[in-house]
Amino acid sequence: MNKNQDNFRVSVVIAHYNAGNYIRKALDSLARQTMPQTNFEVILVDDKSTKPLDVILAYQEKINNLKIIREEQNHGYPSIPRNHGIDQASGTFVMLMDQDDHLADNTLERFVSFAGDDSDVIIGKYAQGKYYNGTQVTFKAGKNIKDASMLTDHILNSLAPHKMYRRAMLNNYGVRFYDSDYIPIEEDQVFNIKAYSVARKISVLADQDYYFWNQRADLGNLGKSSTYTYNAPWKYLNILSAVFTIIEASPVWDQHEQSLLKAMYIGRLFHSYGTVLTILKIQQNDEKREQLIVGLREIIDKHLEENDIWHVCQQSQWLVIGIKAGMNYDALQNFKKSIDKNAESVQS
Repeated sequence: MNKNQDNFRVSVVIAHYNAGNYIRKALDSLARQTMPQTNFEVILVDDKSTKPLDVILAYQEKINNLKIIREEQNHGYPSIPRNHGIDQASGTFVMLMDQDDHLADNTLERFVSFAGDDSDVIIGKYAQGKYYNGTQVTFKAGKNIKDASMLTDHILNSLAPHKMYRRAMLNNYGVRFYDSDYIPIEEDQVFNIKAYSVARKISVLADQDYYFWNQRADLGNLGKSSTYTYNAPWKYLNILSAVFTIIEASPVWDQHEQSLLKAMYIGRLFHSYGTVLTILKIQQNDEKREQLIVGLREIIDKHLEENDIWHVCQQSQWLVIGIKAGMNYDALQNFKKSIDKNAESVQS
């Protein structure tokens, strides 16, 4: 059988683990979709939950094509369950959802219509409010963009996996999540960079809220685990190395675009969770801190040209320069203090 044969317009893939009643919002929103239920399937991949799946099973009467895949072992991360869901999908498009979230009633129909025959990734606006959490930078202009630019339309600010992807693209280019043994944090960033790097067109829908990223009352959302932390050098190094390698292998971006995107990404990563100084602080000891700095220096020397550094955002540029210059953790801290002191003197 042709793995790209389409039986549905959309395959909605949801990784699940012990969601209980929290999954009702997601499934209710799928049952309400304006797209006819004959046109989409819902593939729920259960990561060997310890609780019964009664809540989910009850929706088999409300959602025509609800399929439940049960993992033989618990993976502890959504990456492998998501991959298994994508492998089993037979829709023209794959929509990734988290078990705690929900969609606007017209999301699937609107995304497919806007994608047409040439958009490979469709990014819909996140709802934002007291119970919702989603970056808004990509949607601030409030306009729909059929062919969005990686360089000017803030696509790198949207690296969460809650998007629609053309399945043929995912399969033809092997776009899948890394195993958590290699990348156990920010796995969605690497997945999306790979998707962006091979997509013919990336489309943005900003005319309404499409995806509702719910904050659970018990703070038990997938991805909130204590293991989702950069508490070991390899976790940070692997993601940066993987992203740079993907960017450089892109058949879509030319060398100039690749250079700019690498600079943009390292600026983004270095300014996340505070800064790299915050990541260095949570390492186990000085040896681990030095291991992380040396690893970052090797990646910077290998993948960034001298001129690329000047395209890194100012908030992170000094870190790239300091690490490349051979500074250790204490020297980077002192460098930061001197920069802050100079900034204060300029302001006064």
